[in-house]
Amino acid sequence: MNNSKISQFVIYILLVIFTLIYTACNTQNNTVTFSGKLVDENWNPIPGHIVTLYPIEMSENGSAIYLPIMNIAASPDFLTAKTDNNGEFTFKGPIKSGMKRMGLIPSKLLKNILKGELQDSTYRMEYELLSVKIGPITINKSRGGSGLTTFSLQTEKIIKDVIITARANMWIEGKIRFANKKPLGDADVLFKVQSRLTDKKGRSKYNDQFHTTDKKGNFRFDLFYHDQSKYYKVSVEYQGLTTTSKEFLIHGGSQHKGLELTLNGNSSDIPEKPAQTQQPPFPGMLPLPSETTPEEWIINPENGHAYVRIICESIEAARAQAATEGAYLVAINDESEQKWLSGVFGNELYWIGLQKTEEDTEWQWSNGDSLTYNNWGPKERFQPEYITGSGKTAAVMTFVEGEWHAIASDDLFWNVTKWAILEKDKLNFGATGENR
Repeated sequence: MNNSKISQFVIYILLVIFTLIYTACNTQNNTVTFSGKLVDENWNPIPGHIVTLYPIEMSENGSAIYLPIMNIAASPDFLTAKTDNNGEFTFKGPIKSGMKRMGLIPSKLLKNILKGELQDSTYRMEYELLSVKIGPITINKSRGGSGLTTFSLQTEKIIKDVIITARANMWIEGKIRFANKKPLGDADVLFKVQSRLTDKKGRSKYNDQFHTTDKKGNFRFDLFYHDQSKYYKVSVEYQGLTTTSKEFLIHGGSQHKGLELTLNGNSSDIPEKPAQTQQPPFPGMLPLPSETTPEEWIINPENGHAYVRIICESIEAARAQAATEGAYLVAINDESEQKWLSGVFGNELYWIGLQKTEEDTEWQWSNGDSLTYNNWGPKERFQPEYITGSGKTAAVMTFVEGEWHAIASDDLFWNVTKWAILEKDKLNFGATGENR
C-alpha cells in the first residue's frame, strides 16, 4: 500500500472515530441515563427483578389516568431494567421528559405480559415498591397505588445512584394432591387459614376463601403483610375431601413455598353429582339470608347502651333503619367498646357511624360524639381495587381485627358491605320487634 492510500485510510478511520464520538456526545446531551439500586427495607439488594419506567397521562384534576399493564407494556416508551446480583439497574434507550411512573414486576410475569399470555386480573407483584430516592428527594409510593411512584422528570442530565426501596409481598404457595398423588388441577378449593404469634396461644384466622388451582394443582394464598414471625396452619376442602397441614413458621416480610397438601381420598371417592359449592361472599361480607327475622338488642354492661346487627342494602338504608329504630350507626368511643363489639358480633364488614363530607377535614360520629378513640387500620392493608385513595366519606369496621377503614362510594367495599351495627342509648324494653 502506497503512502497516499495509507493517508486516506488513516483519515477515514479518524473520521469514523470522530463521528462516533460526536454521536455519543449528542446522544448523551439529549438522552437521560437513569440508573440505581433496588433494596429492601434492611438495605439488602434485590437481584433478578425488573424495574419499570414509563410515561403516564394526567387528567384535568391532576390524577394519573389508569391503563391496564397489557396496554402499557406494548408502548415503545415502556422501559425495563433487570437488577444484577447487587440489585443495580440501568435503563437503556432514550427517556423523554414528562410525567413518569416507576414500578416493579417479576421477570417471568414480564415475559408472559409481552407475549400477551397474561390477563391483567392475574397480575401480581412479588415486591411492593415503597419509595424512590433521587438525589436529596424521596418519592413515596403513589396514594392508593400498589407499589408505584409517580413523578415529573424534567431534566437532560444523567441520573444515577437512585435508590428504590421495596418490601416483599407475603403469601403461601403449594400444591394439592389426591391420596394417590394425582394433582387436583383446575379446581375451586375452599381454604381455611389460621395464624398465631410465636409467643401467644391465641389464634386469628382469615375468612374462608375459595382459590382455583392451576392444571398442576398449584395454588397461592395471599397474606396480609406483617413484620413479625407467625405460625400458620392451612386446611382445605374439596367436594367432601379434606386435609390440614402441620404448623409452619413464616417470618415477617417473607413467603412460604412448597407446601404439600394431600387430600384424604381420590377423585373416585367424589360422588358423580357432587354437591354444588357456593362461592363464598367477599371476605368479611356475610351472606344475605332468604328470610330475615329481627335480631334482639344486646346490652353492653359497661355503658348500658344497646346494640343490634341489621341487614342493609346500603349505608343510606342503614341510616334510615337507624332513624326508624330511634338509634344511630354505632359510635365506638374506647378500646373496651371495640373489643366488646368484636366479641359479640365478630369481625366482619359492618357500616359504622363515622362520616365526613368532601368539605370536612375531620371525621365525626353521626350521633354527634367527638372522635376520642380510633382503630384505623394501615392504609396499605388492602389492594387499591378494594379501597381507592380519595373521596372517602364513610367508614366500615373490617374483618381484620375490627380495624376501621375509610371508603369512597366507588370502592368495592362500599358495594359489598351489607351489614351494619346500630346503637341506642336507651332500650325500650317490652316493645315488639317491629316497634322497638
